[in-house]
Amino acid sequence: MLDCRRRSMQDARSPRERKAHSGNRLTLLLLFVVPLLFACSAKPSESEKRAVLAAYREQAYRVYDDAYQSAQLLYEQVDALVNNPSNETLLAARQSWRAARVPYSQTEALRFGHWFVDEWEARVNSWPIDEGFIDYVDDSYLASETNAWARANIIGSDSIAVAGREVPLNYIVFKQLQMFESVADIEAVVVTGFHALEFMLWGQDTHGNARGAGERPWTDFSLEHCTNGKFVAASEKPCRKRGEFLKTVSVLLMRHLQEMREHWGAGEGTPGDRLVRGDIDTGLNRMIFGLSALSAEELAGERMQVALLTHAPEEEQDCFSDDTHNSLWYNAKGIENFYYARYEGYSSFHAPERSLSALAKRYYPELAGELDQAFTQTRVAMQAIREQGESHQQFVDQLIAPDNAAGNALLQSAIDRLQAQARLLNRLARNLGIELMAPAALGTAAQ
Repeated sequence: MLDCRRRSMQDARSPRERKAHSGNRLTLLLLFVVPLLFACSAKPSESEKRAVLAAYREQAYRVYDDAYQSAQLLYEQVDALVNNPSNETLLAARQSWRAARVPYSQTEALRFGHWFVDEWEARVNSWPIDEGFIDYVDDSYLASETNAWARANIIGSDSIAVAGREVPLNYIVFKQLQMFESVADIEAVVVTGFHALEFMLWGQDTHGNARGAGERPWTDFSLEHCTNGKFVAASEKPCRKRGEFLKTVSVLLMRHLQEMREHWGAGEGTPGDRLVRGDIDTGLNRMIFGLSALSAEELAGERMQVALLTHAPEEEQDCFSDDTHNSLWYNAKGIENFYYARYEGYSSFHAPERSLSALAKRYYPELAGELDQAFTQTRVAMQAIREQGESHQQFVDQLIAPDNAAGNALLQSAIDRLQAQARLLNRLARNLGIELMAPAALGTAAQ
């Protein structure tokens, strides 16, 4: 009855009244629909996108500055160990190494979008390494068949054959280490960077998939009680050379991180400056490609899936120290940080209004919501792995063991989340009108 009365009342109105009412409804409809259509078709402005790149550059500088400062503190602890070897100074140097990994691991979200970072990275983070090239190893050590120097032991040897001539190894110096890496042309000949230092501080991990990291004794650095692991050394020479190696590689690490920090500075003509001032879409391509590539190909693939498929402890990133759970966590955190334009450290940075996340929320709210959820799910999955290590329940070399179904599942869950996260980042790029390309395809003009 009510509907019939309403129709009767409408029919009783004059044609002019009905026309006016219809016009009002059209106006109301346009008030709702036009903004919706505008929102769907609108694209970020040039100034908005350039602001995102400017925040990205500033954040990169801050994180590399933290990495550099942490490397300085690491050098101080290494110097203390060499000058006053003891179990306490060895443990302090190890802790400083772990602390230095925290900011550095978060910079890796920058690596794959920028050729100058990717080329430089080999000097600071190459792994796996043939540790037998550097120092003594256990009889169970599997030397690489493609590396003639896999058991060279430059600490324990008096000379090494290089290009047909014998090079003396009485002392460990800068040019000598750089020469080894350049002449060998073998990826596993690594004598600089974090993992060469890691091996020297912890020694070889002989535990396989069982609990336990490297167990190098502090006496390996003592000139008065010099040892080679469990054995007393014939002289103080190998201990002296280990100290020289530690200090030399620590100084090189500081120099390399300082160099990369300056690349991201605001000074005119730096790669960071050219990124912000250059072609905007090329810059955003580099940014998003770096986040996506670390998420799916490198972190989920090379660093987790390969280790899970092979069950090989050697495929664990920090295999001497058993600190891989932290490196994985901070790698993932770095991706998230650069998406949201935030960072906590000595040089904290917060610019949410200029973040990629804010841009997505403004123009692609549905996708932005999916990305928020994906980052949360990744964080939960990565935290589960980290908690296993931090609580000393299971480290990554145990989680990847072939008979550890629960540990394998924990890693696989994180892999799946990282890959899903990368797919959404790729969608965001397409929405911005960008078909992601590797840096090599973009050339070096913008960098």
